[in-house]
Amino acid sequence: MALLEDFDKQGSFLFRWRSYIPGFILILSFFYVRESKYYENNYYSNLIITAVCFLVSLFGLFIRCFTIGFTPAKTSGRNTKTQVAETVNQTGIYSLIRHPLYVGNFFMFFGVVLNIKDLSLSIIFILFYWMYYERIMYTEEFFLRNKFGEDYLNWANQTPAILPKFHKYVSPNLAFSFKNILKREYPSLFGIIIIFLFYDLIFVYINEPIRIQNSFSDIFYPHHIYIFMGACLFYIMTRIVVKFTNWLVVEGR
Repeated sequence: MALLEDFDKQGSFLFRWRSYIPGFILILSFFYVRESKYYENNYYSNLIITAVCFLVSLFGLFIRCFTIGFTPAKTSGRNTKTQVAETVNQTGIYSLIRHPLYVGNFFMFFGVVLNIKDLSLSIIFILFYWMYYERIMYTEEFFLRNKFGEDYLNWANQTPAILPKFHKYVSPNLAFSFKNILKREYPSLFGIIIIFLFYDLIFVYINEPIRIQNSFSDIFYPHHIYIFMGACLFYIMTRIVVKFTNWLVVEGR
């Protein structure tokens, strides 16, 4: 019993610090990105690889959006200080897996790691993510078991943690809400775009040093400017809507 309580305390500590995972991954990747060369020694060929990795991250964001689009308030969210749950989600994607948000997070981060094109970094990331989030998932399940008892256990015993059983899908109780997704996930989309843009500029700096001989601003391709301006405009406008209007407020979400 003491061992379980100690494990839960460690998990609770990691739970509070989980929002810093992206920063840790960025720091770790700095040790590898310096050796990252263009695919086929060509920027536009490498851009194809970057686009594929970007789609991997978007797939992770899609999983998060699909989860959040159907769930009620105070269940699936960004709470980082304490556990919050008013009910046990058992329909929609939660009828397939118990931790869809962490699966989504994995692919979001993994797309960034794959973009570095280093096998050892990918392996380190997978092992780190598994060991770190295993304890966080245990902490959440410990909390839910204590709060909901048999109702939670009956669902958990027949629902895998991360590998879905598609034949057991149960339609969600709530209608899909795009407003809820936009309200809660716009920082994720903005973050993915900025991180990939940042690394693409690093790749240019490493592989095309001749571009900055006259001016450092020459490191930018035209699409870098357009993407950055578009992403910032999207973030600022959505932030204003979320903070100062009720346009994205959905009752019960």
